[in-house]
Amino acid sequence: MTATLAEALAANPTAALEDIARAAGTTPLAVLDALPAGEVTSLPGHLMVEVLDDMAGWGEITLIVNTGPVILEVKAPLKGGTVAHGMYNFKGKPIGGHLKVDACIRVAFVRRRLFSTETRSVQFYDAGGACMFKVYLGRDARRQLLPEQIAAFDALEARLLSVAA
Repeated sequence: MTATLAEALAANPTAALEDIARAAGTTPLAVLDALPAGEVTSLPGHLMVEVLDDMAGWGEITLIVNTGPVILEVKAPLKGGTVAHGMYNFKGKPIGGHLKVDACIRVAFVRRRLFSTETRSVQFYDAGGACMFKVYLGRDARRQLLPEQIAAFDALEARLLSVAA
């Protein structure tokens, strides 16, 4: 880890990874790799389709695309998808679109505070070090993470770790 990245992380450890990356002059993936032990489980990107298909049964999530000047959020259940012509095609509404499957080089299961809130997310990264998108677990009326989604997150992570080992 560079001194600049370490300083940016120390200065604002709960900021969005993209904000820390901009402050350090690096990529969000480099920031992800510099997070403290226990905050991230990194897996190969070829697992993207399997992960997205599993998340289709999790209920309402928050899908985020953060390009810097634009942060788009959609709260809805994922409906799964199909792969055709090298693209993962989301089924259903309101989350729709197409993801180039081979663009994903890393799938990360992330547990960290974002600003003042405990979060869990699954993040998808490309070869340039950018985060393609993130899927955050849902919350109840008291803003607590949903226990059934925490269980699904943990189970998927454990299953994929055992396969990747």
